[in-house]
Amino acid sequence: MSETCSTSVRLPTGRPFSQQTRIALAVLACLLAIAIGLFWAQSRFNPAVVNFLQGAADRSKVSAAAPVASEPIIPLPEEISALTPAERFERETLSDKIDGKAELYLSAGFIRLECQRFALAEQPDLWIEAFIYDMGSPENAYAVFSTQRRADAVRMDLAEFAYRAENAFFFVHGHFYLELIASGTDDRLSRSMDALARAFIRSRPVAQSAIAERDLFPKSGLVEDSISLIPSDAFGFAGLDRVFAATYTRGGKETTAFLSRRADPQEAAALADAYVDFLKTYGGEVQTSGDEAPRAAIVAILDMYEIVFAQGPFLAGVHEAPDRNQALMLAKELAAILKEVPGVR
Repeated sequence: MSETCSTSVRLPTGRPFSQQTRIALAVLACLLAIAIGLFWAQSRFNPAVVNFLQGAADRSKVSAAAPVASEPIIPLPEEISALTPAERFERETLSDKIDGKAELYLSAGFIRLECQRFALAEQPDLWIEAFIYDMGSPENAYAVFSTQRRADAVRMDLAEFAYRAENAFFFVHGHFYLELIASGTDDRLSRSMDALARAFIRSRPVAQSAIAERDLFPKSGLVEDSISLIPSDAFGFAGLDRVFAATYTRGGKETTAFLSRRADPQEAAALADAYVDFLKTYGGEVQTSGDEAPRAAIVAILDMYEIVFAQGPFLAGVHEAPDRNQALMLAKELAAILKEVPGVR
């Protein structure tokens, strides 16, 4: 030990430190020197190390997606390659991928989402992201397809329910709902989306399943491709779920017809009464129907008319009709069709 370290230090009492105390002070001095050295080193820390640590932290919270097998989620044509790994999202993590829209899918019976980005061969700037939603049933898949239909939709022959819009394809295949979103409107991207869509359909054979409720709407004045399936809270009424709605144009005026098959006639009647009560709480006035619609409630609300009735297991009616007489006529046509459904009286 150096002479400096061995010099006796005196307490106020005048007694020198013991040998044990001097050793302890020496250890503390060494620790202090080490701490000063570490502080100096940290002040000159390598930015690359900082970035690496920050990147690791960021990567740990980039996505809640579950790992998916290394195979692409769609068999790839020769001119297309995988640009990113596949991802999978379950009900608990769906909002991590499509925040703001997850509730629609969840209310419609969503099971899982698989997604992946693909690029045209040797052109990574021309890419397509595929979203494959397993909705559990064809009806559920149709619900999310129909309620999000874009105004610029152009029908396609890919499937019974399929359309393209600017830079995207949308279609239903069995219990799957698919979206293919491209990075641009290049014709090569459009051809590649078509190839991917057809490759998926070929790779996932499904039984054809008709949605019978679509055929129960009157044909006169029906706006093409306007039939949608509202999965929950139809027309703002909690509990009114699984409602098919169709838009009509008659006499230059637009209105909506709706129907929902319930478990039995009792449920349909109870739900009809509950919906009328809901309308009344928002200022709706029930009008006398007389012979015009003996089994229906006519509600005037906000300068519009609602017709609500139960026909066997069906809750049905007309929503937001600007003309009372046209609303009654449409309701009668709908009731006549429902009456002919087997098991309905």
